[in-house]
Amino acid sequence: MVEFSRENQVITACAVVALTGWYVVTESTNSDLAAAAVLFGVGILAPLAINGYLDRE
Repeated sequence: MVEFSRENQVITACAVVALTGWYVVTESTNSDLAAAAVLFGVGILAPLAINGYLDRE
């Protein structure tokens, strides 16, 4: 079995949440901007913030 580093685990978890959020937003609204915001915020900004916080500890 492949073992991921902590950083890769955070990125993978955020990617799964981002894709789920993107699906929910696209099914519930017609806003491409909201879907893009979910992908960018949860898929890119959240893992950066979480990994940065955990690196400082």
